[in-house]
Amino acid sequence: MRKRESQYLGKVADIGCIICYKNGYPGTPAEIHHIRGLGLGMGVRNSHDNVIPLCPEHHRGSTGYHGLGRKAFERKYGVTEQELQHLVEGLLNEEAHEDAS
Repeated sequence: MRKRESQYLGKVADIGCIICYKNGYPGTPAEIHHIRGLGLGMGVRNSHDNVIPLCPEHHRGSTGYHGLGRKAFERKYGVTEQELQHLVEGLLNEEAHEDAS
């Protein structure tokens, strides 16, 4: 993994679980969830740029992405992985803007 990728993943994880954030609990310790692209099989990760932060429960727990599966996860939380990724990107852009000020 390149230094830039490692730094980016660290910033994403620092946001905390994006599902907990949406539910009013920001800063929950997070793991990195790689978003699988269309046409990629099981176990095939997309790039390190296509990630979202999820706490252990929302990542691999019984109410999480890997516990429920993609479709059930998206139904349960009312949001797609791509929508969560856009939220993460927005938060990172806000942080970068604040750091530049």
